[in-house]
Amino acid sequence: MNVLVWHVHGSWTTSFVHGKHRYLIPVTPDRGPYGLGRARTYPWPDNAIETTPEQLRHEHIDVVLLQRPEELHLAEQWLARRPGRDLPAIYVEHN
Repeated sequence: MNVLVWHVHGSWTTSFVHGKHRYLIPVTPDRGPYGLGRARTYPWPDNAIETTPEQLRHEHIDVVLLQRPEELHLAEQWLARRPGRDLPAIYVEHN
């Protein structure tokens, strides 16, 4: 299963990406809040893959894991599909 998930909370995401799936982690050149990529302070497995917004459009994604409201718009923009309508989505609220 291919899971699109943003790196938001380091320890939470570290635990999440240690599952048996393929995790696509958005990365942008500035590594800003919506494109941090892989963790640099925690060991992540090889199945957590940094993927640019341009690459995401061509990826087969089975589910989007949303953690912030802005990610819904970003996912729609980057994937040309609307999470929750065109592909399954799960929203996880932290804190």
